[in-house]
Amino acid sequence: MKTESGRVVKAVASRFWVDAGGSVKVCFARKKLKADGDIYVGDKVVVAKDRDAYVIESLFPRENVLVRPYVANVDVCLIVLAPEPEPDFLLADKVIVNCLKEGIEPVLVWNKSDIAKCDLSEYNDVCKAVECSAETGEGIDALVALITGKTACFAGQSAVGKSSVINALLDSPVMQVGEMTRKVKRGRHTTRRAEIIPLGDDTYLADTCGFSMLDAVDMPPEELRLYFDDMERFRKDCRFNTCLHLDEPDCAVKAHIGNGVGAGRYERYKLVFKELEDRRKNKYD
Repeated sequence: MKTESGRVVKAVASRFWVDAGGSVKVCFARKKLKADGDIYVGDKVVVAKDRDAYVIESLFPRENVLVRPYVANVDVCLIVLAPEPEPDFLLADKVIVNCLKEGIEPVLVWNKSDIAKCDLSEYNDVCKAVECSAETGEGIDALVALITGKTACFAGQSAVGKSSVINALLDSPVMQVGEMTRKVKRGRHTTRRAEIIPLGDDTYLADTCGFSMLDAVDMPPEELRLYFDDMERFRKDCRFNTCLHLDEPDCAVKAHIGNGVGAGRYERYKLVFKELEDRRKNKYD
């Protein structure tokens, strides 16, 4: 039986749409495979033709899974901010922590740059940042370059223009090359269910505006510092190797606030740490 590898791009009930070499096939899963667990959009699978139907024979190991909605094997998360509404950098920092924890590359996207610019220099040593305007097309090519060959999802506040950025990406000249892209172009963006759009060159765009799990960090508070790379690089100079960069004496991180560590980033680190600490206390009280 001839088999081929592909990617689940859509799932409805017991049917799965699999992109295999640029051709999307509607597949069913073997009963044993379904009994072993769920199949998610984004899963990399092996499919085969069985008589007149295509079936999913097996799944490759997952790199990560995002929930609500479920999407597997995400490479990059575009965290969209904008001048309106007021940017929530605390949310952005939580998303960055979750991305690093899940092995996903975080990218800050400042949308609506035609309205106002933003100083993102605090993030120079944290993650990539791109200014763009879904309205004028500024920066869209830079986003295309960042997601080419990857699976990208979106996160961010409501009304920052995530849907507009997705539509701008779909309408960009680079993304209009393949037949697959022309088929998915539409007038307005909707997010009714988990789905990823194949864009060619092994590029996929998660057709959902943000993941609710990304706004809540879930880890022991002592681990948080490990995901603030811009701060953690100075820990070797702290008096204590276990320094949490809070009230400990001779903390090198606090000594670098404003000079290597952004003051805003440090204050938000303390807020997230306290949130995790309070959550742990409430759990065991």
